[in-house]
Amino acid sequence: MTTNEHLDGIQARIEDLQNTIAEKEEQIRQRARHLKEDLQAELSPLEVIKKHPLEAAGTVLAVGFLLGRAIKPSAKPSSIEAADILSAPPVHHPSPAKIAMGTIGVDILRSAKDLGFTYLQRYLDRKIR
Repeated sequence: MTTNEHLDGIQARIEDLQNTIAEKEEQIRQRARHLKEDLQAELSPLEVIKKHPLEAAGTVLAVGFLLGRAIKPSAKPSSIEAADILSAPPVHHPSPAKIAMGTIGVDILRSAKDLGFTYLQRYLDRKIR
């Protein structure tokens, strides 16, 4: 075997390996795309709600309750504090940003509640039929 034939054999082997690497790389990309699509389909909010409607409704209810408590705390003052509050002039006015955030929070809660109940209603309708 001459040196030229030996180099041609090595060059052919290198090309074969490069082709094999390119094929494997394309297979890995296709698998990654397929996995990404499967994960997006599996973890989409609509699919999660369809698979677990009662848990979703419960979660929406709990989040709504907690956000409602955070936005408007329900602290009842004692009778002494109530007398002090009634006799003292109002000192603090909520800022416009806080009012806007409260309004947005209430709107989000209502939307989430409506969405949750709509999905729950559809789920129950399908189960009944």
